[in-house]
Amino acid sequence: MRRFFYFLFGIMLLAQGCVHDAALDRADNLASLPARHVSVGDVDLSYRTFGQGEPLLMIMGFAGTMDLWDVSLIKELARKYTVIIYDNRGVGGSSYGTKGITIKRMAEDGAGIVDALGYEKVHVLGWSMGGLIAQELALNHPEIVDKLILMGTSCDAVSVAETTRNLMGMDTKELLSHFFSKPWLVKHPDAISRLPRPAAAVNMETIKAQADAMMNWAGTCDRLSILQRDTLIVSGTEDDILPGKLSLEMVRKINGSWLVRFKNAKHWLMYQDPQSLARTISTFLGVNEDMLLN
Repeated sequence: MRRFFYFLFGIMLLAQGCVHDAALDRADNLASLPARHVSVGDVDLSYRTFGQGEPLLMIMGFAGTMDLWDVSLIKELARKYTVIIYDNRGVGGSSYGTKGITIKRMAEDGAGIVDALGYEKVHVLGWSMGGLIAQELALNHPEIVDKLILMGTSCDAVSVAETTRNLMGMDTKELLSHFFSKPWLVKHPDAISRLPRPAAAVNMETIKAQADAMMNWAGTCDRLSILQRDTLIVSGTEDDILPGKLSLEMVRKINGSWLVRFKNAKHWLMYQDPQSLARTISTFLGVNEDMLLN
């Protein structure tokens, strides 16, 4: 009887996933799709899953909710992988918690959601601030991280702190000027209007707390050499938020890492060509780099 119950439970979960994926196929944005919640330590985290296959945990950047992932990118990745997106603590549908916000604590949240959802090991992708979190997750919990993807990020604490201070001093117009290049915007004048909109804006208390977390982060440059994980590092050649030289620094420190640079792309390259980005990620995840196993 117990086996029969588990069988039925598995069928129900599979059916829920299929319904969710059908909704994703029809969606123009992620904010319209239902979310689930799971308790992890002192927080309740809001998350969504799509697709089937090897699990891929995606960690959002500064002041962003999971609604801000490009829907085309998620659709493409969900064709091959179980994509897991979630709101960092204090953001979107996730609670703030009692322990406050630090980069390492958000990495623990990532590890917690992997455990709570029942995965032994996941691929991890982190964008911008999410890349800082992903590095800490891979370094502190290597047993649960398979392959690692770091997009538009850095290991250097000084550069991250300086960038964060600069961002906090910018108005919206100045911020936008750093996310897409002017020549690209001329060719795509509707780009800003097509950006995904979150269901709810992130409050200023959380934005300041995330900024403090980045400015107080110790960095990982002196630890990356011990990271024995296949790693893809992605950057835009025109990124002036976290420039390409910072990506090159990580490549030099992570043995055997890949570097992919998107020409004429800035910090928000995900929105410039999500299909090419998805193909790049899928290619990396599908390749076995160990020649001794071939």
